[in-house]
Amino acid sequence: MVETAGTTSIDIKVSPEAVYAILTDLTRISELSPECYKAEWEGDSAGPAVGATFRGYNQNGDQKWDMGCVVVTADPGKEWAFEVPADDGRGSTWRYEIESTDNGCRVTESFDSPILDGEFFQKMNRHKLLLENIDRTLLNLKAVAEA
Repeated sequence: MVETAGTTSIDIKVSPEAVYAILTDLTRISELSPECYKAEWEGDSAGPAVGATFRGYNQNGDQKWDMGCVVVTADPGKEWAFEVPADDGRGSTWRYEIESTDNGCRVTESFDSPILDGEFFQKMNRHKLLLENIDRTLLNLKAVAEA
């Protein structure tokens, strides 16, 4: 069976609201993601609200691509999630769950990407790369938030 989901958590010594504000500030995406170098709200979308749309611009090696995204959860201080729709209906969902702790919060980033079962993504071991990217994103988030 091909793995199409993954999750990783990290503890950060700031409030859940502060982490949420960083995650939903699209101008800061390049500080966090090793792959997404830019993101911008589209149309009338001016911020994180369910149904809002944005476009993410990614690069991995020589490959560059951009994808439209739709916010599916926008619960300040608790959860931020968006879907990257696919033509075949098997969109990928990215989720950040934020739990309050005694010293700040725990952030869990996860993805569910049914398209990873495709031969192209299996050959490049995209699942492993996405897990590595989550680790780096969360470490970057911690550094930015605690600075």
